[in-house]
Amino acid sequence: MAIGRTFKEALQKGLRSLEIKKFGLESILFNNLEDIKVVKEVLDKIYQKLKTPNAERIFYIGDAFRAKLDIEKIHDFTKIDRWFLHNIKEIIDCERELVENKNNITPELLRRAKEYGFCDRQLGKILSVDEVKMYNLRKSMGITVDFKLVDTCAAEFMAYTPYFYSTYDK
Repeated sequence: MAIGRTFKEALQKGLRSLEIKKFGLESILFNNLEDIKVVKEVLDKIYQKLKTPNAERIFYIGDAFRAKLDIEKIHDFTKIDRWFLHNIKEIIDCERELVENKNNITPELLRRAKEYGFCDRQLGKILSVDEVKMYNLRKSMGITVDFKLVDTCAAEFMAYTPYFYSTYDK
């Protein structure tokens, strides 16, 4: 189960929970996010993977946005509602902003990344630092986890089994 304050956060948590050695909406096709080369073979692979539902399609949607395909083109291939595609695009746009500012990460950008569900390991990979350095940087900027209650009884009566989820909500 993946719970977050936003769809973006819940999606990235859900992808991490698949236990497929992905820590969020990571790229399948592009190893170097700083220098993405889009050639015909790459686009053909993306188009093929977008057309047919498959276990990796969510990652290919991310790669389609990395390759600068627009929401309408991806919608034409996938028929996925544009609301979901817009949110996925915002995750990739934030990733791109992190890559472009990797030597000058502001607390605002890092907080937004955390609100979008990027984990420290994923951020470290994007910024070319290890997970511990990423954790320490985040803590030094005052960006800490918060825990929110899930009311399992929808406030109808006292919940004896409520549970909490972590988030980076302000």
